[in-house]
Amino acid sequence: MSLEERRRYISAIKRASTDQRFRRDYENLINMHERLFFEIIHEAQQFLPWHRWFILQYENLLRRVDCKVTVAFWDWSLDSNPWDASNEQELWHSGDSGFGGNGRRGCVQDGPFRQGVWSAVTPTGQKCLNREFRGIPPDAAAVREVILQNNFVIFERELRVNLHDQVHCLIGGTMCSSESASAPEFFLHHGFIDKIWDDRQKRTRNYAWRRESLMGSGGVQATAVTNLSQQPGGVRVEYEASQRENRIMSRLKGKSIEQLHNTKRKSFTNLLEASLRLFQVSAEEAKKAKEDEKILQPVNAG
Repeated sequence: MSLEERRRYISAIKRASTDQRFRRDYENLINMHERLFFEIIHEAQQFLPWHRWFILQYENLLRRVDCKVTVAFWDWSLDSNPWDASNEQELWHSGDSGFGGNGRRGCVQDGPFRQGVWSAVTPTGQKCLNREFRGIPPDAAAVREVILQNNFVIFERELRVNLHDQVHCLIGGTMCSSESASAPEFFLHHGFIDKIWDDRQKRTRNYAWRRESLMGSGGVQATAVTNLSQQPGGVRVEYEASQRENRIMSRLKGKSIEQLHNTKRKSFTNLLEASLRLFQVSAEEAKKAKEDEKILQPVNAG
């Protein structure tokens, strides 16, 4: 997004969460995620289609506020310093085009979502937005390895546990809790997770769980959201990569998983126990995810 587009997006979030015309629908949507958090929406059969549907509901709400707004995504795999807030181009910048930075004693104190100016919606009332940045997310090569995984069950597990769950708790605070959807960066993160699924769908359309009714959706089937060109309500979704992503991906495309694994690059933070606990990853699945991590991490760390 351009800086102006980002300002517009932030403004739409703030209006949706505070304006009486939209606030009830906003609260109901955000609290739905918290209510279903420990149900099957974070298990393999629902995770990808349910969150794609959820992003669409959020975007539909924001479009009622501003018809020119669409949900963006944050590609955290491109930055060696993902928590940089030094200039207005950075996501975590303190200006009106940024999301504010790390929390101080937990609560975010700068940017448009700072304490005293904006509050996160939770089932128990409003709270300050909390962040506790730590570690380094998986890099672009690891993301590419996940996309190249031919076995859908392994792909889904790596995307859900090694990428999605991990980054939630690297951001920390509100994002590393059952109230995570109340953090505005939640949808930027999930936009990228959905883009990764879309990138794999462009390679292969195989999908393991087609006959699933999405929890809380009023009977929407998983098959209704698998094609981004034909989303419910006649919506067409298209993810546009940045020039930087295109440059990096042009160097990675054509390489096999083994070649990516052997590429000299910096290692990233190992799976956090906090994320495994929060998302109630079973002991068996956690063991497999840690084995997956050995492949996703570079063998030649620079």
